[in-house]
Amino acid sequence: MESQIHQNYHRDCQAAINRMVNMEFYASYTYTSMLCDFLESHYPNKQVEMIKKLGDHITNLTKMDAGKNRMAEYLFDKHTLGSKS
Repeated sequence: MESQIHQNYHRDCQAAINRMVNMEFYASYTYTSMLCDFLESHYPNKQVEMIKKLGDHITNLTKMDAGKNRMAEYLFDKHTLGSKS
């Protein structure tokens, strides 16, 4: 399948780049699946749920830019973690 946006590269060069990108997508998918299998087989379900929850909290803090915005950190603590501060 040829790209609709054509650059001025030789066809062999474009084909090699496409193969490399496809290989990286495949490896990413494979290793993500392997990581999920590893977590499911080596950690109790409760720990996996806590790791997921922690990752969700980190994602939310990052989206709120809590590293630079102290109000965002305070609101996160108050509403997400139920802090009394």
